[in-house]
Amino acid sequence: MGIFSLFGKNNRPNGAPPEDDKVPAAADNQAPVLFGESHERLSNSTTLRDGSARSTTTMKIDAIESEMSSEFVHLPPSPKPTGPDSVAPVTLTHGNTTQLTLPVMSRTTEYLDDQSRSGSIEVSVSDTPEVIEEAAVLFASDQSDIAEALLLSAIAENNLGSSTHIVWWMLLDLYQITGKQQEFDNLSVDFANKFETSPPTWIDIMTLDPQAKTQEKAGAPPAVAFSGKLDANIGKQLERAQKLSATHPAVRLEFTRVSSVDPIGCGLLLRMLKKLQKSGLDLILVGADELADKIREILLVGRRDETAAPWLLLLEILHLLNLEQAYEDASIDYSITFEVSPPPFVAPHSKIITAAEDNTQSVSLNGNNSLLMPVLIEGRTEELLTKIQTHAIAHSPAIIDCSRLVRVDFSAAGELLNGLSLLTSNGNAIEFHSVNHLVTALFKVVGIQEIVRVVPRKN
Repeated sequence: MGIFSLFGKNNRPNGAPPEDDKVPAAADNQAPVLFGESHERLSNSTTLRDGSARSTTTMKIDAIESEMSSEFVHLPPSPKPTGPDSVAPVTLTHGNTTQLTLPVMSRTTEYLDDQSRSGSIEVSVSDTPEVIEEAAVLFASDQSDIAEALLLSAIAENNLGSSTHIVWWMLLDLYQITGKQQEFDNLSVDFANKFETSPPTWIDIMTLDPQAKTQEKAGAPPAVAFSGKLDANIGKQLERAQKLSATHPAVRLEFTRVSSVDPIGCGLLLRMLKKLQKSGLDLILVGADELADKIREILLVGRRDETAAPWLLLLEILHLLNLEQAYEDASIDYSITFEVSPPPFVAPHSKIITAAEDNTQSVSLNGNNSLLMPVLIEGRTEELLTKIQTHAIAHSPAIIDCSRLVRVDFSAAGELLNGLSLLTSNGNAIEFHSVNHLVTALFKVVGIQEIVRVVPRKN
């Protein structure tokens, strides 16, 4: 790639970098540390300014890897709250063991960005506790961390009256969706003690997808599904991928449920992909194109962030997808940003299959004469409403299966409300079944629950 002579080769005297150069993190260069490998770098690497440089992001990635085999994740204490809206932190405990400490956040929607609050969506006035409505809107706006903190604070305050169980269910659903099984298990124990009933059980994400479940029964390669935000909490999925790679010749990696990414998650996934390829494992990638788009959303050409992990994960995905031109284009942007050259494009050595999830990105009918909703509803909803309308014409009531629906974007919820209002005004009876409690709360906030029947998921 002669083009990189314009950007990446360091021809300065003595190879000395300028003082203001920022070195891409050692774990994030084109030869990232693989699970189980040494973190030392070759001193003669032509792609590093300083092989000894290590960013805080790299150290976090290393720490997460070292904790992956541990049964419990020890979270650092939250910083002391500051500012006029802050109050003292709240600590949840199980028995004599502290689970989590975090600041109580004021119940306000100021956490939503301007975009998520724009538009003409009217929020229904109800007697529902404020925390339920705000947590639902925050989650719908892809603010799961803040929604989690809000729900945890409400549970700690224990002043929710008859709505107490709803808040617990919402938090358990949130942990399920974001893959936080340890937190889910801890909260389940407290749930059983508080309500004197069996708590919801942890459901592997595979069981939410009827098609994937059928494929698994039929002897198809085992799958590892990533959902929610691709961040430091993907340790369970990485551990599963490692275990499967030791006993199976191929593994299916699913990214269709990923809503966003951050640098730490990118670094962890990058290392895992490198190791899986080194082992000679065949990979079946589902939703890799969508994941590449999510990564591009956090990149800016010329902005040299602390870590190059998102850039390198993007290049790795394009490499695995065998998209040479897209790889070249991204390589130029990477070189402009970090002034180093990525490796030249070479077709992947392992067998890579890009599997399209038949009907998993679109709505389909299943054998029970119900309409299966997608995993995520966002953007324009015309196509979705057309399929609901077609189904409603053929069936009364029209049963909408929401068993695998994870999240409805806040803006999309407004469009969905308008479309459903037209359908029901024409006499169509519509029912949404097996809706998770976060989406159920959102449907109540925007008014969908007033025009269609909403049946929450059974716990």
